[in-house]
This record gives sequence, C-alpha cells and structure tokens, in this order.
Amino acid sequence: MLDRELARKLMEVENLPTLPAVMQQLLAAVENEASSAADITSILERDIAISARILRLANSAFYGLRHKVDTIRRAVVVVGFDVVRMLALATSVFDLFSQRQQYALDPEDFWLHSLGAAKASQLLAREIPGAQPSDSCFTAGLLHDMGKYFLALALKDTYKDVLEMAERSQCLLCEIEKDALAITHCEVAYWLAQKWSLPPVIADAIGNQCRVGDYDGPFWREVSIVSLASDVARHARFGKAGDFSPVTLRGEPLARLALNADLVLGIVDQLSEYHGEAKHFLNALRGR
Repeated sequence: MLDRELARKLMEVENLPTLPAVMQQLLAAVENEASSAADITSILERDIAISARILRLANSAFYGLRHKVDTIRRAVVVVGFDVVRMLALATSVFDLFSQRQQYALDPEDFWLHSLGAAKASQLLAREIPGAQPSDSCFTAGLLHDMGKYFLALALKDTYKDVLEMAERSQCLLCEIEKDALAITHCEVAYWLAQKWSLPPVIADAIGNQCRVGDYDGPFWREVSIVSLASDVARHARFGKAGDFSPVTLRGEPLARLALNADLVLGIVDQLSEYHGEAKHFLNALRGR
C-alpha cells in the first residue's frame, strides 16, 4: 500500500503516463482466449509507426532473433505474438518515460543499464529450466527500473537526494529508499504495472526484485533472473542507474536459480560484447 502523501505526489505527475490505445488493445486481446494471431496482427497493423519500430527491434543483433522478419504479420507467424507483444510493450513504456524530463538520473546511463539488464535476463532465462520465455524476461529486464524513473519524475530533488545518499553510503538503493521514502522503486514499479494491467510475469518480476528471498509466488524464477541480471549488467559496465553498492554475482538470486558462478561470469563476458549493438537498439527504440 502506497503512503498517502507519496501516492498523492505520484498521481500529481504532469500527464500521468498511460499506455497508448494500441497497447491497451493488444494486452486485452492477449488476455482474451478467443483472440487469434490474426487479431493481434490486425491491432498492431493499425499503428504503422510502432509496427516499424517493432520490426527494427526484432531484427536487431542485440535482440538476437534467429529469423529475420519484414512484416508484423510474418513476425507473429514466425516468432509468435508473445515476442511481438513484448517488443510492443517495451517500445510503449520507453516512449512514456523518455519523453519526460527528470534531473535525478542520467538518461543515457539509465537506459544503457536497462538494456544491459534486458539482455542479461534474456541470456539467463535460456539457462533456467521452467523459466518463462526469454522474450518475457528481456522485457522485464528492460522495465525493471521504471520505478526509479517515475520516482525521479514525481519527487524531483527529493529523489536526487536519495540517489546522492546511496552513492555516498554505497548501500543498496532499495535500503536507502525504504529509510528515506518508506517505499522502494520496486514497489512503485509494481504499482505502475498494476495500473497499466501489464502481464503478471512482468509485474511480479519488476515488483519483487528487491525481495528475492521473500517472494514465493509463481514467478520466482523470473524475479531471481531480473535481480541477478541487474548485477550482471553493472558488472559488464552497462550503467548503474543509481545503484552504487558493490556488485555481487552470488547471494540469493544465484542460490535460488541453482546457477554455477562460472556460468554467470560467462554471461557477463557475453554481455560485454553487446555494447555496440545496445546503442543501435537504443536508437531503434527512439525511432531513429
């Protein structure tokens, strides 16, 4: 439950972000068991701009699809509408935040870290039996810090002070947020995910990454993956996004996933090779 005063400030953010109509229709269609691949295709084809960007993202070296696709219809058929849906969601949420200016977080560092966590989540998901498809984990990784961005928009200098405290203390940002604000960016991310009716796997993964050991819901693998992916991204020099605590690739997420530390270090090495491709992907997200 959000603190009443904090909730008021969050709600007062100018033009409180809402997902575009095409994304709302897409999420509703996916939840409707009667919807077909043709229905999903039809919804996306109504928005030429977002369709073009989805295709650029899907065909990028950073995302790493095995098959090139030249139309939304072919993308839905070849790689599945879940992949297309997740790329549409990533594009929509990126637009919501990147169009709004805040001064607490460095935008380039923030999005670089988000992309690093997305790719790391994708790579980790492929190693975890029983995990949700890697496209879901990619999108969860990309959106895992959206609570920070929203807090920066809502609280302005107050959140800038929180980030400065985190840098000085080298403590976990979630701990500093809890002490200073009585809430964490993970809880705010979950609140946003609920408002936007995002898929449960996304909501749970981004909302519980700060409390991996306490979460016992159905998506415990994905929660652990996203939490670990954020550290993998920092280790591979994919930005910090306000987290200045020492990077550890051990701890609760690694234990819950029963991963070998050497395997995770190997993923760090793989991720380190994607810096150039990440910049191209970011430009594609921006529609450039």
